[in-house]
Amino acid sequence: MRKKLLLLLACLFIGIGLTTAQNSRKVTGLVLSSEDGQPIVGATVAVVGANKVGVVTDVDGRFSFNVPISAKVLRVSYVGMTTKTVAISSNMRIVLDSDTQTLGEVVVTGYGSARKLGAIAGSVATVSALKLEKKPIANIADALQGQVAGLQVFTSSGEPTAGVSMRIRGISSISASTTPLFILDGSPISSGAFTALNPNDIESMTVLKDASATAIYGSRAANGVVIMTTKRGLRGEHPRITVNAQYGFSKMTGDHVTMMNAEQWLNFQEILDPTKANDAAFQTKKKFYVDNHISTDWSKVFFGDTKPTAEVSLDITGGSDNTSYYLSADHYKTDGIMDDSNMRRETIRSRVDTSITNWLKAGVNMNLSYTKYATSAFSGTSNSVYNKVYASRIYLPTQSYYQILTDASGKFTGYGNRLDYFDDLQFYNPYYLSEIQPSTNDMIRLNANTYFNINPIKGLNIRAQQAVEAYDYRLTSMALPVGPFDGAGTRTEGFQRYYQFTYTNTAEYKFSINRAHNFTALIGQESIISKNDGFRETGTGLTDVNLMLLSAAAKISVPNSTYTYITQTVFNSYFATLNYDYLQKYFVDLSIRRDGSSLFGENNKWATFWSAGAMWNLKREAFMRNIKPINDLQLKVSYGVTGNSGIDPYSALGLVSTGPLYNGVTGVGLSQMANPDLSWEKVKTFNVALIGKAFNIFNWDIEYYNRATEDMLMSVPISMTTGYNNANMNVASMQNRGIDVTLGADIIKTKDLFWSASVNFNYNKNKITKLFQDQDEYVLTGTGLKLQKGKPYGEFYQTRWLRVDPKDGYNVWLDKNGNETKVYSDDDAVFTGKQQYAPWEGGFSTHVDYKGIYMDANFSGIFGRYMTNNERYFSENAKFATADNQTTHMFDMWRKAGDITDIPNADSNIEFDTHLLENASFVRLKSLTIGYSFPQKLLMKTKIVRGAKIYFVGRNLLTFTSYKGYDPEVDTNVTLGRYPNTKQYSFGLELTF
Repeated sequence: MRKKLLLLLACLFIGIGLTTAQNSRKVTGLVLSSEDGQPIVGATVAVVGANKVGVVTDVDGRFSFNVPISAKVLRVSYVGMTTKTVAISSNMRIVLDSDTQTLGEVVVTGYGSARKLGAIAGSVATVSALKLEKKPIANIADALQGQVAGLQVFTSSGEPTAGVSMRIRGISSISASTTPLFILDGSPISSGAFTALNPNDIESMTVLKDASATAIYGSRAANGVVIMTTKRGLRGEHPRITVNAQYGFSKMTGDHVTMMNAEQWLNFQEILDPTKANDAAFQTKKKFYVDNHISTDWSKVFFGDTKPTAEVSLDITGGSDNTSYYLSADHYKTDGIMDDSNMRRETIRSRVDTSITNWLKAGVNMNLSYTKYATSAFSGTSNSVYNKVYASRIYLPTQSYYQILTDASGKFTGYGNRLDYFDDLQFYNPYYLSEIQPSTNDMIRLNANTYFNINPIKGLNIRAQQAVEAYDYRLTSMALPVGPFDGAGTRTEGFQRYYQFTYTNTAEYKFSINRAHNFTALIGQESIISKNDGFRETGTGLTDVNLMLLSAAAKISVPNSTYTYITQTVFNSYFATLNYDYLQKYFVDLSIRRDGSSLFGENNKWATFWSAGAMWNLKREAFMRNIKPINDLQLKVSYGVTGNSGIDPYSALGLVSTGPLYNGVTGVGLSQMANPDLSWEKVKTFNVALIGKAFNIFNWDIEYYNRATEDMLMSVPISMTTGYNNANMNVASMQNRGIDVTLGADIIKTKDLFWSASVNFNYNKNKITKLFQDQDEYVLTGTGLKLQKGKPYGEFYQTRWLRVDPKDGYNVWLDKNGNETKVYSDDDAVFTGKQQYAPWEGGFSTHVDYKGIYMDANFSGIFGRYMTNNERYFSENAKFATADNQTTHMFDMWRKAGDITDIPNADSNIEFDTHLLENASFVRLKSLTIGYSFPQKLLMKTKIVRGAKIYFVGRNLLTFTSYKGYDPEVDTNVTLGRYPNTKQYSFGLELTF
């Protein structure tokens, strides 16, 4: 009996073993990188559809494990590589591509599904995370400079919270906005959101340039569209934790003039007044300063030091078979090069996507940030003696920043405390005024969206997305009751709240006919509701620095300091797109959008925008297949109409405003004339492009465009008998024509070395084609600019300075007819041929990777741009030389007959003419990254660390320009007193677990 029982158990175990063997099989393989052919250590290999069935590749990139007999497909993933699904076979060899390649292939251009770049008929350019992440900047948009042909980006200030200005393919409006539309994960955002984003969270940026790509956004897309896509987790990916930390410092980009030191300034006073050479008191003063080397360089005082920048970020990403997640947190802190400016930002982001059922998907994406900052007091665009930038030019070098100490005999013994009041200058130290007038700004900002996606039948996706952008802003500023405000302190409180809700509903259907005709049709509806409101209140008469609340003020509601405001806008839209291709050879993209907006007049609330684009993939033609050197060749053409709704709310309405009190009652008067016909500016764009790749090395994208702005808004002068002096009307037209060129090459691709380079440039020719009331010209008073049919917008209109007469040292100008004159007149102003808006821009990038050592360099350039350097009016002018400092160039001032110079004699008047107009073109090393990635074989031994990098990042390291101001990257026609731009040096460490 016992023997029979043992035999039975043996049979059972054998049966179980046979069953197990029959229900599984062993799979082996190797995972390699497409870039260098090296094994990928630590890649995740998992069975699709089977939970917890997977393995990680070993130090040789190999894997081996048992999979169910029913398993058909493996999913292979690794950080920095594209996830790939492959059919199971024997002795598998799997090659993963770098993310940087994929980002250039699949992009989001509008509503609906992402599409391959090679299947889009419109003009689209992408910038990958490699160009955006790890930059020591608060505003990620700064990293776009020089990256895309036709995209101009300016960071006009070194203030830590400074924004950027962008233009795509020239300037298309005079009165309305010229800023592109910004889209974050499918929802519109304001440009202010850029400083609330962690650059390391951004997966890619896509720039849409022509109507075929932008028309789906209708009335907001005339200036182009910039789409930001944030990172997300991958389904089936093991959890991955990345920690990134960097620390660095910033300093002023540079100074292109030399101001006089104390000895030079005192010597120059003797030139201006030769009697000072025999003035005993003056000579005693001069000897004291020269012998004791007392001289103040005010540029170094105000912004000559280096200031720290620090950032720490953490992200966690991964996913199961049904859900993917991405979580991140970031801390960023920087001090401005001016002591009273700084910024601290805390950011958290979460993104979760999940399949609830096989037909229902949902997700949430949220970014929450808190920013606390202080902006430099007395900086801006004025020539106030307290404006630190202006002061750095004109403060006397003989005025010490610190108390000068002497003994009883008057001998210099050193320096004492910082001076709060400058006796020689007879005004307060600007930094002292900043300290006794503290100001803080606090902002909490939320950008979030959720979506639900239903897939009721094959090919049909119905999606509902809800998005919000909102922020609360708080301002607190004080004047402490000390010093100049003794017994009369003030406190100001301000608050602003903004929100924008976007509701987007779409239905997208994909189908094919005979596997040759492929269609994607989409219809949608979108509503955008926004509100902006705020107030500010000031109290005065505060007498105690410990009691500085508004409730302690002796008086509230100081005239001209109290205000409240509320603005509300509504957009409603309906849109549709149709994308068709035949055998991936011929492509057609069609779009139409109907927009309604509260911004415009009662008679023009609605408008329709549309586009049509076609693409021919020549490489798929029979006559091209045998031309082996050509890997890809596409011809694109498109045309469409977009709108510009970038105007202030209520611009179409008749408005009233309050005025001064009259007999104890608030006065009310008319302030704006109603225009019920006010409508969108319309931009009609034609685009043709030739895109290709050859020898698997070279690639190119060459495009020609013609953009015509019609119904352009202008503030038109009208008869004063109407009660108004001007009104906003759709009366003008403008044209932008140009070319975009992008060239790239993978120069070296070997096992150990990869080197690529690319260059892009844009040429844009702008001209005004129509003005109001059939006018041929119109002078913009006080700007040095003039509008004229046939001329570009932004061409300087000034009186021409010719030279200094060697005979008598007086300035010589040209009159309107080209004749020389020594009498200046504004009536002699003519077009100079020099433009505020650069007709040329470009960039150059190169990337090198050698055995884990990598370098990425990006240059940007702006060419043919001019700017009036207003600082020189004060710092190269003998009229101010006895009270203000001057540049050393003033030693070239004309002094005797025969002197050849461009500085007139001391009696000649200095005017705002073309001698202040400077070439503000520049080439800049925008960013430089050098790093080292530790070998995977070494890291695998830790069994914890999956990746490790050390790196250096620099920004604005080199600038080549002939502009004599602090920095040429200022988006204006006149510069004076602007916060200088900065360069950054930062060192970092990144660990992946």
